[in-house]
Amino acid sequence: MCKTACKYLSVRKLMLQLSFPLLGLSLLIISSQVQAKLEPSVRYQETDYQLCAKQRVTKALLFDVVDVGVYYPDCKQAADIFDDKPKLLRFSYLRDVTGDQFTEGADDFLRDNLEPQEKDQCLTYFNEFNTVYKDVTDGDYYDLFVLPEQGLDLYLNNQQLAQSDNSGCALPYLNIWFGEESMDGDFEDLRDKIKALN
Repeated sequence: MCKTACKYLSVRKLMLQLSFPLLGLSLLIISSQVQAKLEPSVRYQETDYQLCAKQRVTKALLFDVVDVGVYYPDCKQAADIFDDKPKLLRFSYLRDVTGDQFTEGADDFLRDNLEPQEKDQCLTYFNEFNTVYKDVTDGDYYDLFVLPEQGLDLYLNNQQLAQSDNSGCALPYLNIWFGEESMDGDFEDLRDKIKALN
């Protein structure tokens, strides 16, 4: 019985990995329009966040999905994507992705990657937070501010979609992209770039 069920789950997870760009956001800008989205500096709450590392996410070696930039107020403070410093993840998309794909993919990878205690503390909250994702097309971008002492703040094209004051669940949310069960190896490459900064 497990053979059939497990085979179904494996195929489903593969399809998630190939079709969820939110979850795998990262491209290295080709057009000037997209390039402008990974700006060298982004201002938020009277603080200038500097672009410290970027990565393009490509699916199945066939097509680019998204450029991902990681920003810190000071790149010299960056140690690891899970460090306790405030940071911004900008996902600049190069193709169409539906809000439902974002939501389903985010939910799946959080279930796979969160520790039991994190699931108890955060999963219900994350499931609600993930419902706000919208359809995107080439040129759109999400900004996710991860503030370990405050919570999460999510924008689409500079329009706020959701804000959370659950500070204990801010860093665990990054398991969508940087957890052990990753949607794409490009995210591990991005994490390595951050570690190599200092």
